[in-house]
Amino acid sequence: MTSSTHGECICLHIGQAGCQIGQDTWTLFCEEHCVSGDGTRDLAALQRSVVDADDTNYNTFFSETHAGQHVPRAVFIDTDPSMRNEILTETPKLFHPENVLGYKQDCKSNFFEGRFMASHLKVKEDVLDRVRLQVDLCTNLQGFFVFHAFGGGTGSGVGCEILHDLHEAFDKKVIFQPIVFPSRRFASSMVEPYNSIFSTFYTRDVVDVTMMMDNEAVYKMVELKQQVKNPDFHHVNRLIAQTISACTTSLRFEAQLSAKMVEIVTNLVPSKQFRYPVLSLSPVRGKDQERHETFSPQEIATELFETSSLLSDVSHLKTNRYLSAVILLRGVETFRPDKEEGLGSSRGAGAAGGPGYPSKTTLPMEANKCITAIQTMKDGTHRSPVKFAPWVTSGFKVGLVGIPPAKDPNDNVMGDISRLGAMLGNSTVVRQVFVRQYTKFLKLFYHRAYVWQFIDANGEIDAFYEARDGVRDIIGNYEELLRQCAQAENEQYGGSNAAVEGQTNLLETDARAS
Repeated sequence: MTSSTHGECICLHIGQAGCQIGQDTWTLFCEEHCVSGDGTRDLAALQRSVVDADDTNYNTFFSETHAGQHVPRAVFIDTDPSMRNEILTETPKLFHPENVLGYKQDCKSNFFEGRFMASHLKVKEDVLDRVRLQVDLCTNLQGFFVFHAFGGGTGSGVGCEILHDLHEAFDKKVIFQPIVFPSRRFASSMVEPYNSIFSTFYTRDVVDVTMMMDNEAVYKMVELKQQVKNPDFHHVNRLIAQTISACTTSLRFEAQLSAKMVEIVTNLVPSKQFRYPVLSLSPVRGKDQERHETFSPQEIATELFETSSLLSDVSHLKTNRYLSAVILLRGVETFRPDKEEGLGSSRGAGAAGGPGYPSKTTLPMEANKCITAIQTMKDGTHRSPVKFAPWVTSGFKVGLVGIPPAKDPNDNVMGDISRLGAMLGNSTVVRQVFVRQYTKFLKLFYHRAYVWQFIDANGEIDAFYEARDGVRDIIGNYEELLRQCAQAENEQYGGSNAAVEGQTNLLETDARAS
């Protein structure tokens, strides 16, 4: 039985959204590492790919049995039994059946109902038992990825209880939390703002990095960049899965510049209250566009910092400041014969060059030039430089992997691209995501709408006030930080060089809602 030289990671997928994203993520992982649907390694696919057959770093996310089976280090949990049936029906031989947990009582889109089920129906005990068995299979556990959405009852309530137990049982290990916030315009439940605020508040002290995404931004990316007229959750989940894949490449492959979980936390999170990076993915293109653009590392790095590439629905990037950023670049540039003969140019699509054609990986020196370029762009041009807080001297961490991105075999939308970049950006702009749900929370709570449903589910009215004040503090911390940036820049440049955009007037808003 082999183990990863990077150290192992265990994934937990909680609730309907967490499980559906998990299915697409593991489909992509299997495609990238040539693992077939029955858990065996597809040797023919491995020979066709550029993956080194001797590289065992894929065992970061897979455990190999003595029979040669590659089992995902994953636990799925949903209170709706249909999710378990779906997973075991679609991939009956891939996941360990006892690691796919389903129950017979729904959480009714209620945070406190989820917490009650986790504690009194022994859901979290079942989950922790399965997690401990997974940990026993690890030789050097790095940490956990916990996937869930904040809008539903299971993802918020059950997810909160599981995270607290994980933090208590494995306090020395890193916990990454890829989460999905509700959309600005559409809602599956009227009480999503309550669940989101409760989840944000009750998990703020037990997670190392919360990877921020929301449905609104992902839908826009699919609609505008992949040119899908009426995107559904399948398109959204596959794009999220591609982002998670890009963010974990340096954990699953041999990297020129390493970016392990601990290194990402060290470089990304300056202090505990600022641990909410927004995610970015580039390039995102449809099949009709893949052959018409050249995706150089410089172009990818530049596009990662554009608003349209962020998986969070935010604005005013120019007037916000970054504290840090982790950029993960993967893939190669494939050259066609006509390029070598001077008759044409190279193309970014993976299918353009084809197997057997020469390719070039991104070198560390080239990556450093890209970073320098996006920081030194001149104001007044069509692009603005990426700005960090005035006291940040070196805010970048870069990971480089020479393996091109794979594509979900069921995805007929995304183009075949040989290079891909992802970014975790710790920026003050993230407070806009919190403000949106916070404002909706206040509007509901002002009228005490649906509060009785949460009280009946073993909630307390004081919990609403505590969560409100806690999330208000999170927003206030980011706004105070931006004010400090504005003050420092004004003193340095002697003018109004920075501005605080989108302030929430929290005191005034709270007064109206109390």
